[in-house]
Amino acid sequence: MKRRNFVQSLLVVPAATVAAEQAAPPAAPPPQTSPPAARPPQNFRGPQNVPKLSLVEVDSAAETTTGFFTSAQFSALNKLAEILVPPIKKSPGALDAHAPEFLDFLISRSPAPTQTLYREGLDGLNAAAKKHFHKPFAELDAKQADGIIRPLLVARAWDRDEPKDPMQHFMTQVHDDLRTATMNSAEWAASGSASGRGRFNSGRRLYWKPIDPIVGV
Repeated sequence: MKRRNFVQSLLVVPAATVAAEQAAPPAAPPPQTSPPAARPPQNFRGPQNVPKLSLVEVDSAAETTTGFFTSAQFSALNKLAEILVPPIKKSPGALDAHAPEFLDFLISRSPAPTQTLYREGLDGLNAAAKKHFHKPFAELDAKQADGIIRPLLVARAWDRDEPKDPMQHFMTQVHDDLRTATMNSAEWAASGSASGRGRFNSGRRLYWKPIDPIVGV
C-alpha cells in the first residue's frame, strides 16, 4: 500500500467516528396513553321535572323596611295614603305612586320641627285607634278610620294658615304632602301620558323618584 493511501485511510476512520458520535440519537417513540374514560351520562331535568316552589307574599315573610319612620308609624302613613289620596278614574292613588316611601325619605331629610310633627302625628293616630278600637290605626276599617280622621280635617282660609292644634296641623300637612308626592311621581306622569291628561306638559315629563327627591327628566 502506498503511503498516500495509508494516510488517507487514517484520516477517514476518525472523521467517520466523530460523525457517528455527533449524530443525534433516534427519537424515542411517544408513550402510549390510555384513552380518556367516558363520562357517565348526565341526567338533565326536562321542563316536566322542574320542582315547583311555593311563593309567599313579601309582607307575610318580613316587615317592610323603612328609613325614618318606625314600622307602626309607616303602617299608619300607608293607611292615611290609602284614605286621603285614593285612585280616581285612571289616575293612580298615593299607594300606587309610592308616596309613603317618598315621604319616608323626604321627612328624614327635613328640618327637625317637620320630623317631630310627623312622628307625633302618626303616633297620635295609633294612640287614638288603640284607645277607641283597641288596635293600631293601620288595622281600622274605613268607618273606624273616618271617625278618627274627620275631626282633624279643618278648612283653611289660606294655605299657609296652619291650624293651632298639633294633630290638625299634622293632618293638613300630610294631606298636602301625599297629594303633592302622588302628582309628581313617575306613575302619575305615565298615567297622564296614556290618558292624554299630560298633553300640555308632555314635552317635560318631570317627576320625583320614590326613593330620591330629585327632579328627573
